[in-house]
Amino acid sequence: MREDEDHLPIGGEATFSYEEGDDDDDDSDDDCEYDSSEENNHIRNNNNGAPTSELKQHFVAVVISIIAAIIAHSYTHGGCNVWKEELVKDWASFKLKFSTVGTSNNEVYPTPIENYAPFAAPSMDGIPTTKRKDILNRAMNRETNIQGANSVGGGHEKARNYRRTRSLSFCPNNGSKMEFILPIDPSVRVLHLYYLADALKVDSNSMVYDYVVSSSEQLGKDVGSLGSYTSDTILNEIDNTMATNNNDEELTFDQVHSILQSYLPASMINRQHVCLLHQYTINKSSGRSIRGTTKVYNRPHVSTFYRDKWNTQQTEPNYKISAASLSFTGYAAKFINLSVNDIHLYWEGGRIQSGPREGKIHTELVGIIKSMESVGTASFPGHAFYVTPTYDKETALQRWTITEDDSILYYDPFGNLSIEDQKEEIQKLSRQGKLSDKQLFHRDAWMLDRSFGRDYLIKTGQVWLANFPQPYLAHDDDVSNVDEETASQVSHAGDNMITNDVGNEMHMWQASFIGQTHMVETSSLYYTALPNRLDRLTKNDYLPTAEEKRMLEMRKFQSSDLKGKGNDNENDTTTTMPLTLKVLSCAPRVLETKRFLSPVEAQHLIDLATGVKGDVVMKPSTVSASNVKVNNKKKVRGGSDARSSTGGWIHREQDVIVDTIFRRIADLLNVDEQLMRDQDRDQDSLENDEELLPTHDRIVEAMQLVRYGPGEEYSAHHDFTYPSIEDRYQPKRYATVLLYLTGEGDVVENGVRHSTKFGDKGLEGGGTTFPRAVTTDFHDGIKIKPQSGKAVVFYDVLPDGNFDQLSQHAGEKVEQGVKYVANVWVWDPVVS
Repeated sequence: MREDEDHLPIGGEATFSYEEGDDDDDDSDDDCEYDSSEENNHIRNNNNGAPTSELKQHFVAVVISIIAAIIAHSYTHGGCNVWKEELVKDWASFKLKFSTVGTSNNEVYPTPIENYAPFAAPSMDGIPTTKRKDILNRAMNRETNIQGANSVGGGHEKARNYRRTRSLSFCPNNGSKMEFILPIDPSVRVLHLYYLADALKVDSNSMVYDYVVSSSEQLGKDVGSLGSYTSDTILNEIDNTMATNNNDEELTFDQVHSILQSYLPASMINRQHVCLLHQYTINKSSGRSIRGTTKVYNRPHVSTFYRDKWNTQQTEPNYKISAASLSFTGYAAKFINLSVNDIHLYWEGGRIQSGPREGKIHTELVGIIKSMESVGTASFPGHAFYVTPTYDKETALQRWTITEDDSILYYDPFGNLSIEDQKEEIQKLSRQGKLSDKQLFHRDAWMLDRSFGRDYLIKTGQVWLANFPQPYLAHDDDVSNVDEETASQVSHAGDNMITNDVGNEMHMWQASFIGQTHMVETSSLYYTALPNRLDRLTKNDYLPTAEEKRMLEMRKFQSSDLKGKGNDNENDTTTTMPLTLKVLSCAPRVLETKRFLSPVEAQHLIDLATGVKGDVVMKPSTVSASNVKVNNKKKVRGGSDARSSTGGWIHREQDVIVDTIFRRIADLLNVDEQLMRDQDRDQDSLENDEELLPTHDRIVEAMQLVRYGPGEEYSAHHDFTYPSIEDRYQPKRYATVLLYLTGEGDVVENGVRHSTKFGDKGLEGGGTTFPRAVTTDFHDGIKIKPQSGKAVVFYDVLPDGNFDQLSQHAGEKVEQGVKYVANVWVWDPVVS
């Protein structure tokens, strides 16, 4: 990785992007012209990146404010197209296939190491439907009102009982878990806050102290004042108690527990929290690190993936067998902003080779990285990125050329300083009011995450992409996530403290070897005939008595046989049918079941997508750079979009058929289907489609229907997105369910699917590839052919909560015909 000095000028001229037909030399908005030359650009810093005087600092601030006001005004009133183009557009294209024949403007773009610009996950348009802003505001009320998750009406137990610190151990004798070593400062203060947030069940970590103040009457005398992040009363009392001892002598386990009991009821105190603070008293005076353990996931050796091939049932690896080298070299990259200001992240694609902008640097805006937050995108070795102030795209604060091993990039204005000098600069910003307690906590949290990531990489060989800590996810072959604590570990401090027991995990199917199968039973039988009415379901339809009545009425249209030839009892709602899941890949974990949808159900979803029935609106598909939503409506000259398709969204409440498909998906994932419902909504808002935003109550997005025509595709990408460091729940897409509505040879005419196998009309191409799948034979991973009714399940995360780099996948180009698919993204523990 190459890191350059701060405040490096990118080039001699501003590199604005224009719509086709714009003239570089004649800007119609003369009053908004911007001169980026050294003489006239008063925003640019001097060569060493430091202002020459306090007066210059003041002058720069005034100029910046004026320019920002001009930009805001011009955007609001439709003027200044250049600024609007560059500062308002968000990452208009995520894949560029650089053309050598030029465009209408005869511009030829450079060919970088890989012919793709970076791009990101599918956008989360499925969360809201209408009145997006109002719905999001309502969803965030719990934060602005400083409420804890336990005070939210309704909600499912999984969210209410979630503990982010559940997999951490700081007591001794914790078996074979991975040991990590953390600097005592700031790790103890950050982890202490995480334990407090879990104890109080507060949504946002930095809300802990304000929540205790605002909810003192609700919490009662059991919870004492906790102070603030920089002046935590529990840590202060521990320090004061140590100071009364000779030479800051360490406290006993019982003493630490007693101090915690002065501020928290016993039911809120976690043993590991006590052990953490006990370690703090042991190591504080010496400045030594603290040690913890957690369970991590190590990928099995490739030889264990082929039990039948090697004619053995042994699970021990055969190191003579090696994985095939992969021709695809993409991976996920994550950028973290450790400054007090928001910044822009750009991708740099080299210089334009010809055309009106010949010689200028071709750049793309990835998105805005908020202060102390992160943004992620897919990338390739040799990609160049840089960050700039939001008000000046011409001044690079830092630049990188990245590799897979160095794919976590930090912009830290103080990164080149010593630890002591960093502390001094941070204290100065705090005194000046430029760094809040919240921002300081976030910065410290990233430092903690970075320290853990180093140990994780050494132990597993994988980059830590998630935010530490993450609770371990459970699956059938891995239920050893119980902390077996002995009496010696807990001393005699009481038996009513919280232990890190197993609870609230998401199920993950085993993928021990290719070809492994799992049998699933579901009572959500196939629809083999359409019901007479397909009305939108209301809240009352989900009441137990109404639901049972509806399901009984629907049995006449359902069968356990795809063609409706079964002898199912129409008066029996307990009838089940089997689904067989087969492992296609162990790394990443990919499974398929070929008989998931009936022809009637597949056609019904196509009808919704084509507008034959329902109110689904198909629009150009979108992608999302982490938490920055981007729309691909505009084509980039000389290239095509990463996702050249159209899509629409339908919620579970669309009708009884869609509701049944969601129930079947829950069974397929071995997840309680009630977690896929909203539990707390009023009747009017549901009927008006105003309150369909999943909050704490729902772990699934709306179903996305997607249509790919000839020549359309979706480049390799990850489905996961990066949560805010602030969110205690660390919500993430943990599983993707892909439903094929059409298959090879199928023809869709007038909205109706025909399985005709016509040679010159049927669907060709459009397969789903996992180009990083680990095999012994294939350099291009694995490929799944489209087949109507098939469902593919793959996991976007590893069992230890880290994002799975190998889950990168692509939709191949449709060579002929039309492909229809549906995507369902399931989250853990809640939808963001």
